[in-house]
Amino acid sequence: MTRTERYVAWVLRHGKIIWIIALLLAVPATARTAMLYAHLKSDVQELLPRESASVLAVDEVRKRMPGLQFLGVVVDTGNAENIAAGDKFIDDLAARVRKYPPDLVNSVRLGNEVEKDFLEKHSALYTDLADLKTIRARIEARRDYDAMKATGNLLDDSEAPPAIDFSDIQKKYDERTPKTGKADGTRYSSKELHLSLMLIEVGSYATGDSHASDLYKKVQADVADLGGPAKYAPGMRVGYSGDVAISTEELSALVEDLSISSVLVIFLVAGVIILYFRWWRSIIILVAPLLLATVYSFALASLPPLSIDSLNSNTAFLGSIIVGNGINFGIVLLARYVEERRKKVGVEKSLVLGIRGARIGTLSAALAAGVSYASLVITQFRGFRQFGCIGGIGMVLSWCAAFFLMPPL
Repeated sequence: MTRTERYVAWVLRHGKIIWIIALLLAVPATARTAMLYAHLKSDVQELLPRESASVLAVDEVRKRMPGLQFLGVVVDTGNAENIAAGDKFIDDLAARVRKYPPDLVNSVRLGNEVEKDFLEKHSALYTDLADLKTIRARIEARRDYDAMKATGNLLDDSEAPPAIDFSDIQKKYDERTPKTGKADGTRYSSKELHLSLMLIEVGSYATGDSHASDLYKKVQADVADLGGPAKYAPGMRVGYSGDVAISTEELSALVEDLSISSVLVIFLVAGVIILYFRWWRSIIILVAPLLLATVYSFALASLPPLSIDSLNSNTAFLGSIIVGNGINFGIVLLARYVEERRKKVGVEKSLVLGIRGARIGTLSAALAAGVSYASLVITQFRGFRQFGCIGGIGMVLSWCAAFFLMPPL
């Protein structure tokens, strides 16, 4: 009896035990895989080396200037008459947001009071040099006049004092101020645009989702708890803008793309397999071991020494990639098996011939693909390194699953 015949006999004899062990191992492996996807990160620095200048710069910016991201809550009041109701809704929501933890919210802004106060105190910084000289000359002329009059040194007591009139300069800068969409007072409200706005400054800076999703969901929950703006006046709507809304929506789109791509891969591959083999059980025989190999790959990558604890926008698609590439080994083995079965060869003999004919070629392909993925590990880019680790493990485990778990089925 050849080694292949002994192997097939052993696998068939212990098939149930092998599958029980495989399914038991799949429980923690699935949990670890779910944990990795639960910690999906869209931060740009997750793709880059930790020592790169851009990542170090982002870390330094985060330390020095935590509040660089904003969530804007925009209320469309529908008409100018509802502005007061829109402001009331914003005020009630702001009272709740101000109670959020400091790591979520640094400040809540309802208007430009801070900017207006700064401009009023430092307006000279934004005045043209020529206008400053004119203002100074007028003030000095009046000062000299008052001083000479007080000391009785005026040549003509009836001389009119120099006027301190800056209306011409004021008019010049008023003309520079845009009037379109001008806010009402210092609030971020406009009757002309029938909009009211609140800006929430995030407590900590990040280039990806991080705290953004938690803040976004918390604000949405409070908006719903308040009954929405429509409760304050009919026809009012609420929307969201700013970095937080954009990053959250980008992550949501990424998750949606992952789901769609995974479903498409599974259904398209399954459809092709059924059309080719004309045997519906071939789907179970191919896909079940492959799914186990996929979760095993993510689970092993999460353990030491690799210790991958999260996925990024690059490695998030590895699940469908492992399924799409790893299924090739099982297809070749199944094709050789079906070929023999259609010649009326027995099950065990067909397995022996199938494994003997497919093992070397598929193992070479699996190792070549695994090495190709693993070569990315030598790069300093974290996204590529994760891709190399999980992808390399996935190719080897897909081959092992095909030749170890398929025969009993």
